[in-house]
Amino acid sequence: MKKAEELERAGQPREAFAAATKANGDCVSDTQRHEGVQQRTAKAIGAEEEKKARLEDAFTWYVRAKAPADAGRMQRRLVEAKPDDINTLSHAIDYFSQQNDKAQEEAMRAQARKNVEQALAEEEKRFASFSKDSLHELGRARDWAYYAKTGEDRIRARAAQRGDTLAAEDGRKFLRLAMSYYEQADRPDGVKKIREKARMLAKRHEAKGEGEIAAEFYAMAGDDKQADTVQKHTEQRQTQAEEGRKKTFKKEQADLEKALGF
Repeated sequence: MKKAEELERAGQPREAFAAATKANGDCVSDTQRHEGVQQRTAKAIGAEEEKKARLEDAFTWYVRAKAPADAGRMQRRLVEAKPDDINTLSHAIDYFSQQNDKAQEEAMRAQARKNVEQALAEEEKRFASFSKDSLHELGRARDWAYYAKTGEDRIRARAAQRGDTLAAEDGRKFLRLAMSYYEQADRPDGVKKIREKARMLAKRHEAKGEGEIAAEFYAMAGDDKQADTVQKHTEQRQTQAEEGRKKTFKKEQADLEKALGF
């Protein structure tokens, strides 16, 4: 302990903290004195890290120093620096919740609510684009809603609305998207509707001899066995057609050579 205190007085908090930590607790007669050195040096190290803008490291040291005010300040600064980073904000919410700091926890959740609105605005722009694929943005909104403790019903309703819009399409891509939207909306009835439509479209394309498209629709309908069967039949027809083309080409080539006297 004496060495740790000497290092602390010499302005070497890291070395002092290491020396105090190394000291065997069983051999320390003055526990309060021992903990005091550890906490003071940890706080000094935290201050050093804060000056260097290493906020996460500063937070860790302030926690070791049992300095909740300083640790909380670091969490607020981290969120201010990255307000749209879900890991940063979720850690801040968890920390203030553990500290039973209701005011700061609510301030962090208020930021999460702003992020829900931002994600939904981005989702609207994305869905208006050619791809109609805003699943990522909806997922982000749902993640933020978890920490905001509000908005999940709105997000499910938005996902269901997107599913309804795309369910009217006949294209494979849009129907797959519709199914994914219904899944996000927790709408099994919507998923069932898409599967039924996919089966109907599969039969239509199969009747036209469009086996590859039919196979994809059967797979979408959840009938993998029929999809495999149609795919194999299609491949067989393609192989037979290719063999037929080769035979025709060889015959035409032979006839030409014969006509030319080769």
